[in-house]
Amino acid sequence: MRYFLYQRLMETGQLIVSIERLPFSNEMSARYYLEQRWRGNVIVRLWMLPSWLEGVYGLIHHLFQPQLKREEVADFFRNVAIMIKSGIPLFTAIEDLATEESSFAVQKLAKDLLESLKSGASFSESIERHSDVIPQTVLHLVRIGESSGTLDRTLMDAAQHLKRVDKIIRDSKRAMIYPAFVFITILAAAVFWISYVIPNISDLFRQMRVDLPHITQAVLNFSEHFTQYILSISILLFVLVFTVYYLIKNNAAVRYQWHRLVISLPISRVLVNASTLAFITEYLSLLTASGLSMIDSLQVLERSIRNEVYRRSISQMLEGVARGNSLSSEMKQNKLYPRFVVRMISVGEESGRLDSQLAYLAEEYRERFNHVVASISEIIKPLVMLVAGALFLLLIVALFLPIYQLVSQVR
Repeated sequence: MRYFLYQRLMETGQLIVSIERLPFSNEMSARYYLEQRWRGNVIVRLWMLPSWLEGVYGLIHHLFQPQLKREEVADFFRNVAIMIKSGIPLFTAIEDLATEESSFAVQKLAKDLLESLKSGASFSESIERHSDVIPQTVLHLVRIGESSGTLDRTLMDAAQHLKRVDKIIRDSKRAMIYPAFVFITILAAAVFWISYVIPNISDLFRQMRVDLPHITQAVLNFSEHFTQYILSISILLFVLVFTVYYLIKNNAAVRYQWHRLVISLPISRVLVNASTLAFITEYLSLLTASGLSMIDSLQVLERSIRNEVYRRSISQMLEGVARGNSLSSEMKQNKLYPRFVVRMISVGEESGRLDSQLAYLAEEYRERFNHVVASISEIIKPLVMLVAGALFLLLIVALFLPIYQLVSQVR
């Protein structure tokens, strides 16, 4: 997915300048796509934005442009499915959803789909033009529904799928709120002590000419240097965090190493593995149940998953399945997938009920993930107490040991 800046000459002679995020990595493919999309219009000029500028534009667009949430997409397709099932034509259903009763983002999506349908494109082709907000799974379900005449059922399946995926992602973020809050609190308290409390106590020690222990002297020296260079340290940390974030977002190799680190840590490993396995089994269950082949399902999953470690494992499994191997045998060679998952998929392949086995696994890992999210605070509490206790014990010992020695001398 890259951002493209282009000029479009309309049939009326009006020149329109637009910036869009398209699922292409070169200008030729993007130009052909836009020419097919805007039939009768001429793409005068087209540029692919450099990667560094994409991040800036994406941030500005995210801050000032209303974003279409996954839950809103799910409700949109659910409403369309209900209207189609009740006998309302597709065009009329989308036209009703483009009213003022919907949010601005939903109205914009509905109006864009209407414009695309008026130009002669199919519903699946219209949805494909919004691949930045609509997942590939939904696109394939719409294609299957169009070809089989069961668009209402496949749209309802897509809506339920998006609801479940949205819950997994929201629960993942909710699980990280507690650790992030605790970390920021400890960091703020430590900065307050180092930059305000310790310098005042240091002046007191100097005035009283107290003989300082080595640990106290080390803490005071650290506080003095930190206070002196606090602006430089803050700028350096900001640049470091931004650089790491940019590399993780735009560099596959760095992103792979980051995800490997996250999977190797004790607490994050439990959370990431549970959420990712719930995500993978949910996708495969839905796609195989809709009639998609395993190769096509793995291709869609490979494009949809964000964890680079699991994405590479899916890519390897895809190559093996394309050679004629079973999914369970490919999973067995990979250390990421538990034996329980491999055994269940193997039984499903042998019995011809792979979709139901994947559905069972998806439900099982959703429950496991919910249990992990519910107990994440209890898992992290011992580590938090250990880190916070060690930090403040160091400060208390370093600062109160000289005071104790001074009181003993006075006595």
